[in-house]
Amino acid sequence: MLRSLVFIFSMALSACGGGDGASFAPATPQTHCGVSVGTQRISGVVTSVHDGDTITIAGESVRLASIDAPELDQAYGPSSGAHLAAMVLGQRVTVTYAQKDLYDRVVGTVFKPDCSQVNLKQVASGAAWYYEAYKCDIDIRQRQAYAAAHASARADQKGLWASTAVAPWMHRNGVEAKVPDSCPNGDEASD
Repeated sequence: MLRSLVFIFSMALSACGGGDGASFAPATPQTHCGVSVGTQRISGVVTSVHDGDTITIAGESVRLASIDAPELDQAYGPSSGAHLAAMVLGQRVTVTYAQKDLYDRVVGTVFKPDCSQVNLKQVASGAAWYYEAYKCDIDIRQRQAYAAAHASARADQKGLWASTAVAPWMHRNGVEAKVPDSCPNGDEASD
């Protein structure tokens, strides 16, 4: 009897959900749109864009994984945020993630309904750097995609690359980010 009541109560609570259509759920598959991702998901409408690598969905702050955008007080910082806002603000997205950072933000990959990766688009457009210091957090195919997008944007002088760009980690800390030589899964740094 008690189990039945607990089950009914659980079902009633899960049916309530949020009024904004957001949902939080662990994902059974470890891929989304053909990309290896974290095991947790948030789906919902982006309600705010803080800067070029941080958004809010259903009251949850989300830091875009694998990238680092210029700070708002840096050259191109406001433009990076505006580029991200144009892509996602007021739109439904799915965030896949495995962890939160020191500031309790979800660190994840943002996908639009057409399966395009917002994080990768920020890099490809020259609105953010590929944050290679965290390359071991993603699979080799993703590392290659980010590295290629970064190199192409830089070569074409897109976005922040049109002028002298200072990496956000250098702006914040004054030191170069430490990039691992290899990852635990055996992939070399030159991948």
